[in-house]
Amino acid sequence: MNLPVTRYYGSKRRLLDKIWEALAVHQIEFNSVLDLFGGTGIVSYYMAHKGKDIIYNDILSFNCEIAKALLCSSRGSFTEADALALLQRVDGREYQNIIAQNFNQVYYTPDEDEIIDIVVQNIHYLENEKKASAYYILFQSCMIKRPFNLFHRKNLNLRTNFVKANFGNKVTWEQTFKDLFLKFTKELNEFQFEALPNVEITNTSALKCDRHADLVYIDTPYFPKQDGGGITYHNRYHFLEGLMNYAEIPDYIDRQKVNLEIGVGKCSEFEKRSNYINELDELIHKHQDSIIALSYTTEGYPSIQELEEVVHRHKQTIHVCYLGKHGFALNRNNAERQEVLIIGL
Repeated sequence: MNLPVTRYYGSKRRLLDKIWEALAVHQIEFNSVLDLFGGTGIVSYYMAHKGKDIIYNDILSFNCEIAKALLCSSRGSFTEADALALLQRVDGREYQNIIAQNFNQVYYTPDEDEIIDIVVQNIHYLENEKKASAYYILFQSCMIKRPFNLFHRKNLNLRTNFVKANFGNKVTWEQTFKDLFLKFTKELNEFQFEALPNVEITNTSALKCDRHADLVYIDTPYFPKQDGGGITYHNRYHFLEGLMNYAEIPDYIDRQKVNLEIGVGKCSEFEKRSNYINELDELIHKHQDSIIALSYTTEGYPSIQELEEVVHRHKQTIHVCYLGKHGFALNRNNAERQEVLIIGL
């Protein structure tokens, strides 16, 4: 299956066929999926193509917009003309310059900051059926122009002072927003459904999500074996979440942090190592009447055995499926890292 590249940290894009095969091998039958930590929706997208009813959930609202664009917006509903129009000031509209004022030389060049300001405010005027697709091309463009596609560091200098290195692509970083908008509009139209699947999207924390399905897929943040403090998903993507709450950005900037993290949408659930096992236990208890499919890694905390024990508190039958070695591109020290799917019945 041809799948969109969503540039999301920890994406399961490369593992989807193996996850599907693991469920098939153990003869797991289900018609509906609750994707509790949906991210940019790649698991939901795959399962929708397999004919399943989908409930997508994520605590970050920008992720929900990406999922809406892929799952709930008809092919052809957003055009190249729509994309190009976002880049232009419209006569009679008063524009704020919140990004340019607050993030000068942090993530983008001054010209790019100005463009982001204009685009976000133009999106507010779009009809609802086009908004998610507009956010999609903006977010994809913002990510691809960032070293490592992330916002946890103030590192524009990696672009502007680029010396040949083992990461990134100077040509990609320096593409214009115009070219990227055309690129991602074309890609989006290729991946959107002609006939929309049965999808519901919710935007809440996993423990507060009150939806249920035949199979509950759980892909929590990972913690390294050694406690190094960790970087949260919110910290990695706070800038995009901030764009969803544009007018409020100045009130939420943490100016004590070098990367000026925007605090909108920040939540400690499943982001603290010390609480992880208790929160997972509570989550699985909440969905004990559903099939549980939990993704994790052999190089993480807790161990696979500890996770298996948590699932076993609520499910009689457990299958631990090793999906092969999958090291993160940004970490050379994890070549032996394996992805694991724990199925609870």
